[in-house]
Amino acid sequence: MRPLAARIASHASAWWQLPALRKLTLDNRSLEEVAAGVYNYADGFFGPDQIWDEILAALREVRALQPRYIIEIGTNGGGTLLMWSRVAHPQATIVSIDLRGGQQGVRVSRLRAPLFRRMGLPGQKIHLIDGDSHRPETLDLARGYLDGNPVDFLFIDGDHSEQGVRADYEMYGPLVRPGGIIGFHDIAVNTPTHQVTKLWHELAQVSRTRSIIGGPPACGIGLLYP
Repeated sequence: MRPLAARIASHASAWWQLPALRKLTLDNRSLEEVAAGVYNYADGFFGPDQIWDEILAALREVRALQPRYIIEIGTNGGGTLLMWSRVAHPQATIVSIDLRGGQQGVRVSRLRAPLFRRMGLPGQKIHLIDGDSHRPETLDLARGYLDGNPVDFLFIDGDHSEQGVRADYEMYGPLVRPGGIIGFHDIAVNTPTHQVTKLWHELAQVSRTRSIIGGPPACGIGLLYP
């Protein structure tokens, strides 16, 4: 973990540059410039744990969908949350779920959460849920934020175990409307802690999918079209 003084300085820098962050939009930048701006913001404060060409390809698909209702499982450093906000509808509702210290790669903190809520576009609503995505009450809370609307885009990037990713898909997948997109991160990684690939291969046999494999090294983003 970084020294406390360095962490405080990093957060201060991120807050100081917030006005510039709000101007980082597709109204005045290309998609590539917006994505690069997220990676480089405040010396990598958001730090997207993504392969550049993989996330860029996924962003193009989500931008074409222009989703109004998004659920992200796995907030982590906030990088993908910020990216989804920039390709979503200007009035989008975005729900991001994470369990501090409980799921793979989590870096959400109480200092980051207020910034995450303010980094969306002016007409967007960002809701953060600090909880286990596999618990029924977390699902109920997410559905409450949707206010009865179906999900346009679901991104699953939380618990990477086979059981964990399967639970997220089975619980939140039914919320996605026909014509929407379900995204999975790390479909190309097969380790004791990353086992998304097994479920992904099963789904690819019965559903229309797209595998985005970049790198090397590759993590892989899978897009499923319900």
